[in-house]
Amino acid sequence: MGNSKAFEEIAMSAQVLPSVLAFERYDPTDASLDWLRERGVNVIFGNALWEMPFKRFTEDELIAKAHGCVALMGASGTRINRRVMQALPGLRYISKYGIGVDSIDIDAATEHGILVSSTPNDFQIFTVSEHAVALMLAVAKQLGTWTPEFMRRGGWRGLTHGATLRGATVGILGLGRIGRGVAQRLSGWEARILAYDPFLKEAPPGIELVDFSTLVEQSDFLTLHATPSPDNHHILNAAAFAKMKPSVIVVNTGRGSLIDYTALRAALANGKIAGAALDVFDQEPPKTDDPLFSLPNVLCTPHVAAWTTEGTQAIGWHAAKNLWAMMSGEGQADIVNPQARQGRSAVSLGGV
Repeated sequence: MGNSKAFEEIAMSAQVLPSVLAFERYDPTDASLDWLRERGVNVIFGNALWEMPFKRFTEDELIAKAHGCVALMGASGTRINRRVMQALPGLRYISKYGIGVDSIDIDAATEHGILVSSTPNDFQIFTVSEHAVALMLAVAKQLGTWTPEFMRRGGWRGLTHGATLRGATVGILGLGRIGRGVAQRLSGWEARILAYDPFLKEAPPGIELVDFSTLVEQSDFLTLHATPSPDNHHILNAAAFAKMKPSVIVVNTGRGSLIDYTALRAALANGKIAGAALDVFDQEPPKTDDPLFSLPNVLCTPHVAAWTTEGTQAIGWHAAKNLWAMMSGEGQADIVNPQARQGRSAVSLGGV
């Protein structure tokens, strides 16, 4: 499959330009999608991630919209599971915007001979790491309380007090590239840095590896950066919140699945923990009447930790070039399941 002849075979067998559904458009310039069109790809535009109100495709809507497509492009909002793949027999490629692929059933994709790529782009490391630190500081410095609106109402200081990261214990759940990026950015802040990562036996200098119980019991700030998996689904649950300091601040710029949000809402409302700063949620977009938005000890951002002009364009181009490499064999793609190629010979490339 890994050559330009494969792309020609797709087009010839389908008797039309190979169609790709960009079910979630990531780069507002659409330049990378136009680049694919210039190369003979029929790109079908789906929902844009910057539109308001934003609406994600349901499984049935995705299946209907992607009928006849050989590829899908999108972020993490819509799950691409076995049912979706079985309903789209012509599907051969999934180009994912972002690092994580937990929204895709990789085992099912491999069985169906569907290559999946992601975008482990440095922009995401820098921006998400910075956003996590910014959220820590915003909560510590009470920026959700001391606002222009607070002062417009005549507010001045009050009994609320800010805090400092100096001397605090910052816990990092997941010490991958972003978790390490957070630790690197906090170096020199005179904070104690703990980390829990079951896949590591040692950590870089300045980071103390601990078990999960120690992490949740000793952290003053707890920031989440683990790759989602069945093992860490709702790893922060009611039992974990019960072990935490009542002064702890939980920061989540990772994935909503890492937290039992029902338990989090209860812990925040009942004063079991001091606060939370959240960029990801159990449902995205969350309901507008979510209790989190009315709690005084919560700061929220709408999944924008990696949402910068340079970042969206870089990731858009990364995903487009991944897709072109998979389809044509020109260039290299960041494929997460190369073994899927083994099952492709039994599948007609036409299939559309």
